[in-house]
Amino acid sequence: MRQNTPTTTTLSLLCAAAAVAVTSGHILYPNTNGPYRVGYKDLELVDYSRDDIYAPTPSPRDLMSTLFYPINDDQENCVIDPLLTPILEAYLDTLLSTPPGTFKQFALPSCANAPLANPDLPLVLFSHGFKGSRLLYAGFLQEFASYGFNVLAVDHPYDAAVVEYPDGRFVLNSLSDSVPGAVEQALHVRVADVLFALDAMDNATITSQIPGLASAGAGRRLQTDRVGIMGHSFGGSTTLQATVNDTRFVAGTSFDGPFWGFANQTGTSAPLMLMSALQPSSADWVTEWTATWPLLTGFKRWFDVAGTLHLSFDDFPLLAELLGANINDVVGNVTGSRMISIQSAYAANFFEQSLKNETISMPDDVQWPEVSLVMS
Repeated sequence: MRQNTPTTTTLSLLCAAAAVAVTSGHILYPNTNGPYRVGYKDLELVDYSRDDIYAPTPSPRDLMSTLFYPINDDQENCVIDPLLTPILEAYLDTLLSTPPGTFKQFALPSCANAPLANPDLPLVLFSHGFKGSRLLYAGFLQEFASYGFNVLAVDHPYDAAVVEYPDGRFVLNSLSDSVPGAVEQALHVRVADVLFALDAMDNATITSQIPGLASAGAGRRLQTDRVGIMGHSFGGSTTLQATVNDTRFVAGTSFDGPFWGFANQTGTSAPLMLMSALQPSSADWVTEWTATWPLLTGFKRWFDVAGTLHLSFDDFPLLAELLGANINDVVGNVTGSRMISIQSAYAANFFEQSLKNETISMPDDVQWPEVSLVMS
């Protein structure tokens, strides 16, 4: 399985760059470009009905998630918090050979714990790649939310690089994709995670923790009947399978994610967009995409993006850009800010129309010359 974190060897260049880029205060991600300001809230989601098969001792499956959402334009109090959790910060400093404390300074311009403005906007779930983290897609997710979406990003414990909980507990990645059946089992667990996370968005005990939602008025709730799902790499596999397993997931977007699971035998009737790297991680993935394509019976589009590699679709290109590092051999030649703009434009267009059951038309390729249609 393709790992969704760079290697220390290829990213040692960040060390020198970070020494120049780090200053007192926060290192802010770029401002969002959509019509809405954005807030976010971390939520712990505990599935007491399901034992975590990866936990060393019997315990319920315990997920961490972040909800990104539009807030009111007149929101006055905007708290800027460090984005990354302490252990993830230290993990990235070690992985990328940056001076200790570098990643502690990264922050979103979005407002932490600000009141959610509109629960009636479409809801889209997000699943990270293997050995990734929901927080390593935050630049893209806040931008996507700024176009009018409530977005729930879920971590998959023991599959993610590290998951850290409010009480100080944490779990590290412990899955091996070399064990026979491990990938299939992990995909089953991931899909169960996103189904439970969607259920949790209908649970008043959980939603009462979301600022602004409890006071939104009688009968107001997040839109959980028709939702979208998207993911990168193994999260793309999760996306396709979720549209088969639960009809509430009415549309999906895969960012360079292989078509694994029994969904590549059954297909799906849900609209699906695949955006792949120009140089995919494996020729097998291209074979899987091509073989599964005729089984996708809804609206479908497969695009690739010039100058991209597998890690172009997470926040590592943006982190390198903010630190002034050139790691194009790992993340491709498209800058992080440009890549986020491309992903957001295509995903927002796709979900805006598919979740409203409207005729789907994709963005003008004149504005996005890096993007080419592979198959429809």
